[in-house]
Amino acid sequence: MDQTKEPMQKHKTVVVLGGGPAGVFTACGLADIGLSVTIITRPRPYPAWEGMSERPVTTLRHFGFTQAVAALGPMVTRTAQWNGETQARNREYIVDRQAFDRALLRDAAARGVTVMDGRVDRVGRGDQRWRVFWTQDGVARQIDADFLVEARGREARGGYVKDADKRHTAGPATSALLKSYTVPEEMPMTAVAAFENGWAWHLRDGKGQAILQIFTRSDKGHLPPKTGLPQFFDDLVTQLPEAADWLKDAAPLSDRVSVRTAAAQKSHHTGGDDFLVVGDGAMALDPLSGNGLFYAIGSGLAAVPVINSLLKTPENRDLALHFYQERLDVAFDGGCAMGREFYALEARWPDNEFWAARRAWPRDAGPSHPDPLSQPARVMEKPVVRDGLIVAQKVIVTADYPRGVWQLDGVPLVALLEQILKDGYDDGKYAAALKVDVDQVIVARKWLAARQIM
Repeated sequence: MDQTKEPMQKHKTVVVLGGGPAGVFTACGLADIGLSVTIITRPRPYPAWEGMSERPVTTLRHFGFTQAVAALGPMVTRTAQWNGETQARNREYIVDRQAFDRALLRDAAARGVTVMDGRVDRVGRGDQRWRVFWTQDGVARQIDADFLVEARGREARGGYVKDADKRHTAGPATSALLKSYTVPEEMPMTAVAAFENGWAWHLRDGKGQAILQIFTRSDKGHLPPKTGLPQFFDDLVTQLPEAADWLKDAAPLSDRVSVRTAAAQKSHHTGGDDFLVVGDGAMALDPLSGNGLFYAIGSGLAAVPVINSLLKTPENRDLALHFYQERLDVAFDGGCAMGREFYALEARWPDNEFWAARRAWPRDAGPSHPDPLSQPARVMEKPVVRDGLIVAQKVIVTADYPRGVWQLDGVPLVALLEQILKDGYDDGKYAAALKVDVDQVIVARKWLAARQIM
C-alpha cells in the first residue's frame, strides 16, 4: 500500500464484492495505486466475535486503519482447558466483527474507496467487462468493472466464471454454533475448552455481552434442521463441564442459535485475467488456529501487486497467478499442520470421531515449523513482489521458506551469496556494491550461514 500512485490507471475500475478485512485491504491497496475502486457489501446480519492477536493489529496500525484499531475491544489472556490441563498464555484482542467491519469500511471511504451498501444479486459479462447486478434499498442497480474481486467469504469462490475449476480441498466437516447472552458488566475474558464431541470458545466483552460458540462435526446427517438447532446446542452445552461456570450468571438474549461452516478449506482456482478471489473464499483455516483475521489481511495485501500485474503487465499473468496460488498453498499447508498438532494435544477421547479425524488430517502434511536444515537450500527462480509488480527473481528456497527468500533486511540474498562464493568475506565491499549498510550485510550473511548455504 506504499506503492506510488499512478494517475494513468484511474480509468481502470475495480469492483470488490464484500467488505470484510480481505476485501477492504485489497480495495485500499488498489485505490492507493490510482485505481477507481468500489466495494459492494451489506452489514453482517448476525453477531460474530473473534480473537485477534497482536500481529494483525500491528498491520492495521502500520497501514493507517485508525478507525478499525479504535473499534477493537480490550486485550485479554485466553484461558485454555485442554487435555485435562488449564493454561493461560495466548493474548488476544476481543473483536466484535459487526463493529470492526463497519470501522474498516469507514477507513476505506477515507482512503478514496467508494463504499456501497447493498446485496449482490448476479454477476455476468457485458461488452468484455464485468457487470454486477445488485440491490440497494429495494432499488435494482448495476455497475460495470474492468476487474472483479470476490471477497464474500467461504461460500463464494468465483463460481460464476465460465469453465472455472471449482475444485477445492477441505478438512473434516465442522460447524460453529453460536448463542448470545447478557451477563453482568465485569472484567472481559476469553476461554477455550475441549469436550468429547468438539470444543468451545467463550467470550465476555466486559460491557454485558457474552457468547458461547461450539465447534462440532457437521458431516451429512449430523446436524439437525434449523428448528432443532437450539435443542442440539443445549445438548452440547450439557457435555461441556466448563459451561456451568461460564454461564452461571448468563441470560440468553433469545433461543436463536446461528450456525456457520468452520472447516479448513482452500480453492484450487482463485484467479484469472480479470478476477481474483481473496479472503476465506480463497483459503480458510480451522478457527482453532486463531489466525483467521491475520490470514484475511495477508490475502488482501498479497492481492494488490497481483491485480496490479494482471492489469499493467498482462504478459506476466501466469507468473502473477502462480505467486498468489503458491502463497495460499503454503499458508494453508502450514496452518492445517498446526491445527493437526493442536488437536493431537487433546488425547482424552482417542476413539471419538471428532478428535480422531482432526488428529489425522491432513495425512501427508509435515510439521508446521520444519527444521531449516531438514532439506538442503536451493537457488531457484520464483515470483516475488518488486516495485508493486510480480516479477521473476532468483531466491533461496529452504525447508522453512518453501516460497523462497529474495531479500533480507534489504539485501538481495542470491547476489550476496554469489559475491561471497566468488571473492570470500568482505562485508564492507559487499555493502558498497549492494548499496546497503554493513550491518544489513552482516544480518544477511549470518542467515545464509545458519542455513549452511555457504
